[in-house]
Amino acid sequence: MFRLSLCQKSCCPIVSITKGRIMIQDDYGGQVLLTQEELKLLVDKYGQIQEVLEKKNHQES
Repeated sequence: MFRLSLCQKSCCPIVSITKGRIMIQDDYGGQVLLTQEELKLLVDKYGQIQEVLEKKNHQES
């Protein structure tokens, strides 16, 4: 089993991998299950996601 805490400020989601299942759980017990392919897609698209977030932050300032 692999567990990764993504704590920031007051929230603390957890990513866990057990028996090939990737789960993200929020502070309120909500869960998202990802396939390995979905996780790979998310990782591969990180650069594009970061660009969108930076553009949004720039527009808000």
